[in-house]
Order: sequence, then C-alpha cells, then structure tokens
Amino acid sequence: MCGAVTAERELGRVPADAEVDLLAPTLIGAAHLLFADAEGAAPTDEEVRRVVAAVVAVV
Repeated sequence: MCGAVTAERELGRVPADAEVDLLAPTLIGAAHLLFADAEGAAPTDEEVRRVVAAVVAVV
C-alpha cells in the first residue's frame, strides 16, 4: 500500500510532505472499519471517498 500512496504523492494527489509509512496503514484501517460491519450494507463509493479525503486532509 505504501507504494500506491507514494505514487499518489508523486502525482500530486497526496501532499509532498506526507509520511506515507504512516498514511498507508491509517487509510487501510479507516477503510477496514467502513467495511467491517458484516450486517449492514457495504459503504457507498461516496462514503469511502469522504473517509479517504478526511484522512488525507489532516496530513
């Protein structure tokens, strides 16, 4: 996952000073929590985008 976040940083979609070694597991954990509810419906694309945007915004 760090490679994917590094690539996003190189494309300018993640801040240049982002610590990808910390950002990658944070994104994985946040996404996991969205999908972990076995009884509810899967999160929508918009819900996933909002979580990713929120995590990246604090970088």
